[in-house]
Amino acid sequence: MRARVSLIAVVLITTTALAAQDKCLSGASALNDQRAIADLRAALDAECPCAAYTGVPVARRANFLRCARDVLRGAVSRANLRPQCQPHFRTLYRGTTCGTTKVLCGRFKPSARTPLSCQPRRATSCTDGATYTQQACGNESYCADVVDWTASTCVDVRTRAPFQAGVQVVPYTKTSVAHPPQSRVLNTVIWYPTAVSGPLDPAYAAVRDAPLERSAGPYPLLMFSHGSCGLPTQSLFLMPLLASQGFIVAAPPHPGNTLAEFPTCGTSQAQLDSALERPADIMFVLDALLAANLDEASPFFGAIDAAKIGMSGHSFGGYTTYVTTARDARFKVAVAFAPFVLSWQTFSIPSLTMMADLDSYVNNAAIQTAYDWSATPKYLVALHNTGHFAWSDGCFPSSDCSPPLTLTQDEAHQAVQRWVLPFLQLHLVGDTSFAPFLAPVSGPGFSFTAVP
Repeated sequence: MRARVSLIAVVLITTTALAAQDKCLSGASALNDQRAIADLRAALDAECPCAAYTGVPVARRANFLRCARDVLRGAVSRANLRPQCQPHFRTLYRGTTCGTTKVLCGRFKPSARTPLSCQPRRATSCTDGATYTQQACGNESYCADVVDWTASTCVDVRTRAPFQAGVQVVPYTKTSVAHPPQSRVLNTVIWYPTAVSGPLDPAYAAVRDAPLERSAGPYPLLMFSHGSCGLPTQSLFLMPLLASQGFIVAAPPHPGNTLAEFPTCGTSQAQLDSALERPADIMFVLDALLAANLDEASPFFGAIDAAKIGMSGHSFGGYTTYVTTARDARFKVAVAFAPFVLSWQTFSIPSLTMMADLDSYVNNAAIQTAYDWSATPKYLVALHNTGHFAWSDGCFPSSDCSPPLTLTQDEAHQAVQRWVLPFLQLHLVGDTSFAPFLAPVSGPGFSFTAVP
């Protein structure tokens, strides 16, 4: 027993020592480094708020830099930041406009090894060049945010704008495919853009029954299929956000395979039935929405752009996404989150596939194969240090979701938000200004593969 304990101790010490030698934001140290830098950034914002450095005496650039260095020294003295990450933090606070009259100038140069970059510049010099485009990001104070969250476009994809999200729950009734003539009631959650600011219903993270904002319509439509034993409202971090950014999102339940039927929802029979029912559920609701789009008495009259319809889903809903897009040509793009995928399934339309390194519920090798055989353009994002529940609000404590060893839900959600809207804007809406988000980039929290 003593020999075994000693061996374990040696392994732990060796692992810790090796991690200590990692470059900043790499290897076994990556997640802890990310959090340490985020904590230090929060301390910097609290102790040296950028808005306080207006350029007047005692509030100039030099004063901000002095304050930032003090924050860094304090973190180093408390061993809250590895030595390898000190240069990274210096770059972070130097890449600000605090105490200057400059703006953050985000640059996108497709031909560059690092296509996204940012520098504080005079506003007059933040103009396009022959091989790059530049944007003056007046709403940002840190170049790190310009690059990470706006891809040098100045559009932060985590922000609810330009609308708020409204929501309605609309019941649709159809005949069961697996057990006719039984009926299935699909209480479909529909999020959409509204000008009403609140209050938000916490069950939907949106304004219940608010009037749809028609000034910018018709809007693209995204269908969403929840996971096995899931709910239409399982991803409130994302669906209302998309609605606020100009999309209508419709999420029907799949009765018999929802959390309301737990634990029978997870039985083999329930899943076999659901595999038959799910595609029909989605296409039935799509038919109903497009009919409402033509009905002057409907609150969704003229609200949907019938030429811009996308399909998405998580886990078993990812399987549903493969099936429905193969059957129905009305779907123009596909977004699959940690999908359950069969060996022959692929996408023949533009697709974004996301998976998680620690996923213990689905087969990542099968997802990779499906991606390899799918048509272009296609994108594959593998999130590190998280598992199957990165795409839902909650998680079951497990190896997939065990903070602080894995990402917290908030950390995982922001990583998801970084990719979904840009893909939809570029390939469903046709807005090429979002192309920089899908440029070949790398980061400590993800791996990205693209075949445009």
